[in-house]
Amino acid sequence: MFYSFQDVEKYFKQRQQLGIKPGLERVLSLLAKIGHPERKMKGVHFAGTNGKGSTMQMVQSALLAHHYRVGVFTSPSFTDVTGHMFINGKAITKPRFHELFQDLLPHIQTLDDQEQQPTVFEILTVIAFMYFQENTDIVLIETGMGGRYDTTNCFVPLISVITSISYDHMQFLGDSIEEIAFHKAGIMKQNQPVVIGRISSKARKVMHDEAASISVPIYEYAKQFQLVNDQVLIPDKQLIFDIHGLSLQGYHQKENAAIALMVLTLLDDVGISLQWNNVITSIKKATLPGRLETIHQQPTVILDSAHNLAGVEALCETILGMDPLLEKRLLFAGFADKQLDTMIQRLQPLFDHITVTSFAHERAATKAVYDQHQHVGFTFNANWQEEVEKILRSQRETTYFITGSLHFITMVRQFILQQSQFHNCLK
Repeated sequence: MFYSFQDVEKYFKQRQQLGIKPGLERVLSLLAKIGHPERKMKGVHFAGTNGKGSTMQMVQSALLAHHYRVGVFTSPSFTDVTGHMFINGKAITKPRFHELFQDLLPHIQTLDDQEQQPTVFEILTVIAFMYFQENTDIVLIETGMGGRYDTTNCFVPLISVITSISYDHMQFLGDSIEEIAFHKAGIMKQNQPVVIGRISSKARKVMHDEAASISVPIYEYAKQFQLVNDQVLIPDKQLIFDIHGLSLQGYHQKENAAIALMVLTLLDDVGISLQWNNVITSIKKATLPGRLETIHQQPTVILDSAHNLAGVEALCETILGMDPLLEKRLLFAGFADKQLDTMIQRLQPLFDHITVTSFAHERAATKAVYDQHQHVGFTFNANWQEEVEKILRSQRETTYFITGSLHFITMVRQFILQQSQFHNCLK
């Protein structure tokens, strides 16, 4: 028996030691024991190395503008365990989470006794489906990693979405684009359409082979829908959308908006009725924490979760569009299993100074890891809080970027918001 939400949080923290265990047998077992809530929802499933969070946010904004009740399951959380599941933009309450967890706990314990211990992410996924089954019109589900063997790949969506495919999580997904694409392609479901973003020819072949094997209609970027300057074209539907003025910055966000509009067009086809003027207005207003987010003014501090090489390339593209005379400084922290050397080398020419740090996570790169890359110019400080405090106190005419792992960005974001609240209380 867990008597408080704090007890539940301690339970999840201790259970983190189980780590990542790819495979669906445990989550499917839990779902069967509680009556298959995943079969009682209409949903869209999002996978992709980058872009899935932003694309999902744009789709959510459009659906909310039409007064649909929208469930969202996402990771990582920017708060606590409740920050993974939302209805209409509001996280599940702590009492409701506690209640659903208590309902699920006997079934978790049964699997534990059978040496089939479900992971934290598997438990969170099941709680989300329990929460969504009777409270939503449509759900948007984001994969945790990969797709085919990802915990979330346990339901049949109206539409599958694969935003991008590049190198990430290679220790689980493989070292080649073809292997990674194989994992992403696994979220496709027979006869249900898939929307695919801009991908390489190698990844495209894998996608088309998978789709052909299970009769999946494909809607592919630059084929069935196109981005021309600030317009998204869907020729078969005779639709043209003007997306000039997106709140989410960067050219890659225009591509994400194109994907979102293709998804929304297909949802409209299956009875999720939409008005296109409302859709465009809401997509332009969509924002997402930690995606080129200006979190502080005077000095300007921008957070961006460029957690892999593709994310770094997108960030660099945005910075190249900024005033070249503006001083820019970077604080970076990443996971040790990423392409850190290449990422930092790519960032270095765009910044006047780079500071590298570490953070509390078993996968976080430490000083020993960064010492292997000293040919790349940066300074190291293990205390990221100290660096962030220096940035917030800075009187320089400088734009500060903080980037790297989403887990790091989550910690920094909470820290900055807490600091801001503290200083506001002193005024």
